[in-house]
Amino acid sequence: MKSRITFALVAMLAPVALSAQTNEDLQKQIKQLKTQLQALEEKTAAVQEVDNRLVKVETKVAGNNISWGGDLRTRFDSTQEHFKPYNQFMGFANNPGYTLGGFNPANPNSYPFMPMTQPMASQDLTNSVQWSTRLRLNMGMTINENAKIMGRLVMYKVHGGADVPTFNGTPNTISTSFTAGQTPATDALLVERASLVYHFPSAFSILSIGRQNTSDGPPFEVREGSERNATPQALAVNASIDGIGWKFELEKLGLPEGTLLGFCYGVGYESGFGGGGAVKNNSTIVGMNFTGFNGTNPSVISPVVGSFGSLKDTTVLGVMFDMPLLFQLGESVHSANFYLGFNRMGNMTDIPYGSTVNFPIPGMTPSTQYVTATANLGDLDQLTATWKHKIGDTFTYFVSAGYLKSHPNGQVSQYGAYWTMPSALGGKTMQVTGFGGLMGDPNNSQTASATYVGVRYDPTSTFGVGLEFNHGSPRWWTYTPATGEYTDKLGARGDVWEAYIHWRFAKNAALRLGYIDYSYTSAMSGWQIGPSPMSGTWEAANDLAKNPTLQYGYPATVKNFYASIEVKF
Repeated sequence: MKSRITFALVAMLAPVALSAQTNEDLQKQIKQLKTQLQALEEKTAAVQEVDNRLVKVETKVAGNNISWGGDLRTRFDSTQEHFKPYNQFMGFANNPGYTLGGFNPANPNSYPFMPMTQPMASQDLTNSVQWSTRLRLNMGMTINENAKIMGRLVMYKVHGGADVPTFNGTPNTISTSFTAGQTPATDALLVERASLVYHFPSAFSILSIGRQNTSDGPPFEVREGSERNATPQALAVNASIDGIGWKFELEKLGLPEGTLLGFCYGVGYESGFGGGGAVKNNSTIVGMNFTGFNGTNPSVISPVVGSFGSLKDTTVLGVMFDMPLLFQLGESVHSANFYLGFNRMGNMTDIPYGSTVNFPIPGMTPSTQYVTATANLGDLDQLTATWKHKIGDTFTYFVSAGYLKSHPNGQVSQYGAYWTMPSALGGKTMQVTGFGGLMGDPNNSQTASATYVGVRYDPTSTFGVGLEFNHGSPRWWTYTPATGEYTDKLGARGDVWEAYIHWRFAKNAALRLGYIDYSYTSAMSGWQIGPSPMSGTWEAANDLAKNPTLQYGYPATVKNFYASIEVKF
């Protein structure tokens, strides 16, 4: 009986005992999990602490490896422009005095058509207040003892200005990669320079690949009161160029230390990337055929279709020679630099790819348009030489000269206005106005020249005054869409004077006051193209003093006063 009672009690209490054991085990397991979780959290915290330290170290190393600098410029401009009388081109009409068979290319009155023009009296324009801001960020990163990366980002904006200005006949109102950072545009940071530079000590050479240092070159540093900023001379190239350069150090040959002989290759227009070069042949309306039109039968008027396509890349092959000199005459220490450069620009196009407003396409209303090259116009040789001489710490002068020679291939830009001749005259389509051929002549080689001189006097280490002058012949052109002024001066066809004072009133801050006087003699400044005249010489047809017929008005004089605050950091 006792055993039965004992068995019954054990049977009744067994679940309770089992439950107690299970709860006790569960509590132990929970305690063990908490202990493990705490250990895991401690390990995670330790790993995070190590990771944070590594991030700080890596950030510090990267920060120490990348050097930053730059400058900020706020500029005020006040400008007056004067336009001499000219004839504004409006289109074409039949020549009532024309008789079939009486055509004489040398006599405009014998043409079956005549240009319609609107006489424009002299005009004066004033932009008395214009503010602009330019921010440039310079970046350098050392990869190893022989390799480094160099770059510059630029934001250049006119206060309240449109991102793409209205096209007014000048090339710097077309937004292209060449003008990145050189002409006022948007408030975006644009890449003006980005290149890998590698020094080969054993080969005494330096290789550079990418967007080259091709803006603000010598002797611009005299005016800026800074060190040399680029390889090519300012009178030759002042634009953003992508390519490759190889320089050889010649001091081992007995020449002065720092003497370099360089070769470069760049692409000015990539024909296979969009635009007319993407297909073998393409067409566009370039004008109107008025053959047979007598003023009352418009049904005979038809479009003139121009063909373009299968374009070639525009390339630049260059050679440069730089030789620095350091010598003493009497008690004065002299430093001088001699620069010599040659560029062969091959397969030049009329216009690189870009965007603009109100581009001159007949029959189209003003609108934002994307434009592209329509033809390869030929090759162009460019030779420049510069001598810069600094006497002591107070006086610097320079003399720079440029020379151009064109090698046209007979092609003209498809942008313009055309006229199809009657069949009795061969039915030939002629371009009678527009952008024309290379240096204004698609068939014959032409030459042009320019000079650029300047002096600067620094009586103290913080104050300097300077005077510069440049002159360009009627067909002069240089690869300088802009140079930071109100409008480009080194591409001017005519005379330009600039006087300035430069006062560094704080360690890294300076005030600049200046006056630039432009006096243009010929239209089409800044263009490497231009229409051939229907009669007479090209120089006379573009002479601003001879009441020329122009598709766009060009100022005869520009007077620009400027003041700027410049801060370097």
